[in-house]
Amino acid sequence: MLSRRELIGKAAVGAAVAVAVSAAGSGVASARAVPAATIEPPDDRDGRNAVRPPADPPPAVVGSSPPPWELVSPLVAGSVVGYGWRLVDLGPVADGACVVTLQNARGRSHRIHLCQNDGTPQGLGYTRRVDLVVMNEGYGDLPTEERLAQAVAELAHVIAANEATVAGLAELLPHMERLRRFAAAAPPTAGKLR
Repeated sequence: MLSRRELIGKAAVGAAVAVAVSAAGSGVASARAVPAATIEPPDDRDGRNAVRPPADPPPAVVGSSPPPWELVSPLVAGSVVGYGWRLVDLGPVADGACVVTLQNARGRSHRIHLCQNDGTPQGLGYTRRVDLVVMNEGYGDLPTEERLAQAVAELAHVIAANEATVAGLAELLPHMERLRRFAAAAPPTAGKLR
């Protein structure tokens, strides 16, 4: 028999799949090509058929480089960080941070953004050069599970041992700078903070 928590979880997954399928269906419909013969030149009389460029170009990615695996060495994908948490992935440096994904045995995962420590760290853990910010949409107000906090502290110890020899950390931005650049922008850009 399913527990209430499992039932709600399965319902949430089903709803997410339905939304994704719906979005994909409408995306396909909106991506149809219009034959060139049906587009009027931009100098038509009333201007209704003119093809105009988009108002704003999509926001540019601020710095992008390969994942800095040497920063978390000797850890690799699948390594146990500690306290029941494993390192699942390390993303590339993009938009001022790189993302470490930690996952526990129950399949729960958390994203930790590695940002620059500018002397006023905002994260759960930090080193001399790196700020480890747990991204749980709590805006600093939600408590962090004790075992996750301990795993983040262990990750910070590993990073502290390697950060002096790793190139490319100059691309990291402080968390507050990332908030200033990306959070106040349009929703698609705010996704860079997740």
